[in-house]
Amino acid sequence: MSFKRGTILLLLIILAMGSSAALSSDAEKKDDGILRLNLLWTNDVHGHIAPEPARFMNPEFPPPLGGGPSAARYIKAVRARAEANGEEVLLVDVGDMFQGAPIGSMTEGTSVIEYFNAIGYDFAVPGNHDFDKGQENCERLARLSNFPWVCSNLASSETGELVDWCLPQLMLDVQGIKIGVIGIITPATKSMSFEENIEGLDFLNMPETISEYRDRLLSDGADLIMLGIHEGLPFNPDEGWKRIVGATETETAGDNQGTYGSNYSNNGMNLMELVHAVPGVDFAVGGHTHRGYHHPWIDPVNHTMCFESFGNGSSIGHAVLLIDRETKTLVGYEGTHDRGTLITLFEDEIWPDEEIAEVIRPHVEKTEAAMARVVGASAFPLGRGGPGANLVGNLVTDAMIDYFDADFSFQNMGGLRADMPGGDLTSGDVFAVLPFGNELVVIEMEGTMVRRVIERKLAGRSGGICIGGAKMTFDKGREDYDRIVELEIGGQPWDPSATYKVVCTNFLLEGNSGLNFLTGISSAKISPTGVITSDAVERYLEKNSPVRPKVDDRWVESPGQAQKPYLAVDYLQ
Repeated sequence: MSFKRGTILLLLIILAMGSSAALSSDAEKKDDGILRLNLLWTNDVHGHIAPEPARFMNPEFPPPLGGGPSAARYIKAVRARAEANGEEVLLVDVGDMFQGAPIGSMTEGTSVIEYFNAIGYDFAVPGNHDFDKGQENCERLARLSNFPWVCSNLASSETGELVDWCLPQLMLDVQGIKIGVIGIITPATKSMSFEENIEGLDFLNMPETISEYRDRLLSDGADLIMLGIHEGLPFNPDEGWKRIVGATETETAGDNQGTYGSNYSNNGMNLMELVHAVPGVDFAVGGHTHRGYHHPWIDPVNHTMCFESFGNGSSIGHAVLLIDRETKTLVGYEGTHDRGTLITLFEDEIWPDEEIAEVIRPHVEKTEAAMARVVGASAFPLGRGGPGANLVGNLVTDAMIDYFDADFSFQNMGGLRADMPGGDLTSGDVFAVLPFGNELVVIEMEGTMVRRVIERKLAGRSGGICIGGAKMTFDKGREDYDRIVELEIGGQPWDPSATYKVVCTNFLLEGNSGLNFLTGISSAKISPTGVITSDAVERYLEKNSPVRPKVDDRWVESPGQAQKPYLAVDYLQ
């Protein structure tokens, strides 16, 4: 066991057993005039509450994660230590609670809320994916919770009133220190969810809402303001700050269905920008971008501490906030181990709590039975890289072509949520990649529109898109929307006047991932299929296993290559 991982285990032993040395040290801290508030948080759990292998770390030999039961043991230990030392604990979640892992999706979130109830969350903030099964289900989950959901910017588009199943604000009394809580869901939910799932809802502007509720809470006597928000920090904090101070250009909008590599969320400001623009927030817990920060980002001007952990149930955040009892101000924080504030839930370091394991066991057993069916095999592990090296993406787009005998297919990279192991592949493996249940649609698409889709994903600093049925070469040194230098579809040069049979998801057809122009396609050219993407992939695996996707010529960068003459047309007319 490495020193770093060993220190976490040592910490947990101290927490669980109540080491006399630790208690003696903490007893001395009691008299320093500081209230220690143990802030524990989760974000973007996406249903990952069951133990599972951490394939994102090592696809071939993944270390086991303990999921919710390991998180529960850690939380219980922190609470025991805090009680012994006169400290306080606050446990919160900031959205995207259930959709993504089979146990969460198959129960439509019930399993996750039962787990949250059992371990005793203090409050939660909804995220965009919490509407994936519709707003009625989202409300059902809020009412099932034994803790409040807080959201200050989720309103009826008809009346303007905030929804009645979330609290607009929350005032916590922590040993005489009043902490006012503002909850925010990203307004990007409006463009990231299916229209029927959020019909009649409005997502109010973030800066104005935060300012309004900050002032309300302060007038009600709040000493500190906390922001719980389903909006995230930049992937690169240094570049994020440069953007704020004007040292870098605005990035092209990222991929709406999971911006893992993107610095900035769509349709508004990221958390770093928000706390810089809106003073008066003492600390914030964010999510949505799945970007873990081992140490908080602290705004240089407004001094807001911003926390965020990695998603998918792989970790839990823990920071000890230091609050001066006399001035009732936040004066600093302490990390909880030598790497800062994030605790990776390795099962061999934080043994799962048996009580919580029993809470989720019925859901786990039912889900495992459904997901254990072997549907095919891969000759080797399949990873996700850029669009030219995304073996998972190549498999998915090839499956889409195969199912409908199509000419061309495309899939946003953010919709591919996991790598795939080598060897036998189960329904669970496919579900891990494609958890959203998006339906495939077949489109009679003009050649000009096909090129526009690809060029849009080459423009600016966009991360690209996964494509099937095509051979494409580009040069980023050329102007936006004229970067393709070679394009073949079905083995023939691209023809702007041709009509191609194209497959994509209904998610993309609704204009998401920056493809808003797709909403202009005539309904007469669109054929809903009733086939979800995972069904097409399972069928492809059953027919072609063991599959051997490879890096090929579908997405190739070639600086300086001359553009083929047939591409020198004004296709945007």
